[in-house]
Amino acid sequence: MKMLFWRAFKLMRLLGHLFSGYIKVRWGWHGLSPEQAQMEVLTWSKTTLNVLGVEVKVYGDMAQAGPLLLVSNHISWLDILLFLSLRPVRFVSKAEVESWPIVGHYAHACRTLFIKRTIKRDALKLVQIMSEALSMGDMVAIFPEGTTTTGVEVLPFHANLFESARASNASIQAASILYVSSSKHEPIATPSFTGSDTLVGSIWRILGLKEFEVWVNWGDVQEPILGQDRRTLAKQSWSEVQRLHAQLKSQAVSASSED
Repeated sequence: MKMLFWRAFKLMRLLGHLFSGYIKVRWGWHGLSPEQAQMEVLTWSKTTLNVLGVEVKVYGDMAQAGPLLLVSNHISWLDILLFLSLRPVRFVSKAEVESWPIVGHYAHACRTLFIKRTIKRDALKLVQIMSEALSMGDMVAIFPEGTTTTGVEVLPFHANLFESARASNASIQAASILYVSSSKHEPIATPSFTGSDTLVGSIWRILGLKEFEVWVNWGDVQEPILGQDRRTLAKQSWSEVQRLHAQLKSQAVSASSED
């Protein structure tokens, strides 16, 4: 019963925050400059993580500005909030998100780039749009595994979207994400959004966690090298994310053994 009340309390806080943000997105941001809107998104994302009881721990240094392609493993929809709480980042997302209630409006506010994965022509168009965004100095984030995992491993990367970095001569920075228990400092799968999970079901499950942490480990910025193709870039980035992920898991083992 106590857990039910705790979840209900956090849910009310979350709904209030979402509604307030929705009002701002629909009617309060029209007069803002792009820079002001980006700062609003950053602040809103930080607050959302706080409401959900998520503490962010950063290892390494995230680049300050673009043009930059950010690549990471993908565990949860919380990953997006994590990056948005750190820098003004543009995301690539599946087209269905555009029609999600409330979330779709936030995605537009974050200047999300949408892709219909079943249509090859749309994927080629997305690479072009990403290249243009990178050429304008934006930071664009992708999850090249193409799906979410529980965080146990990093799946091989799809190479297609790396063409945008090659075409725009943009730098690449790899990152790894891991969700950890605040009390035991052990990796947890509760925040993961996989398989047949629904967004509502995932949120309800996360609300049952009193507090937890998300760790993000940043690698060095990799400057563009003439002649590298997208497959080479994808393979190198995958190896780097694997290395960063192994560091996080090792850090979790060390932290849990000290408790």
